[in-house]
Amino acid sequence: MEMGLSQTDAARRLNVSRSVVQRLWDQYQSEDSVSRRHVSGRPRVTTPAEDRFLALSARRRQSTTVPQLVADYFVASGRRFSTTTVGRRLHNADLCARRPVVCVPLN
Repeated sequence: MEMGLSQTDAARRLNVSRSVVQRLWDQYQSEDSVSRRHVSGRPRVTTPAEDRFLALSARRRQSTTVPQLVADYFVASGRRFSTTTVGRRLHNADLCARRPVVCVPLN
């Protein structure tokens, strides 16, 4: 914007929507900074790459349990997560625990 570009041109160059440029420009003019604002809530323990790794490991070995995934990841990276966290990450990746239904076959 300081170079004389319009918000639309700046958005095209940065490959973002015009509303993002407008919001950042307004924040820069009022606060003289475009740093991230404080957000409420606890920060995430896992990164998106770790989430993908856990989901991929669970898909490769479908018979594994969440505690086994936690142990395997600790051996691979040295970082320890709780089983609840790993279970939530797998649930977010649409990997839920399922039990096969045992029923009488119909003839």
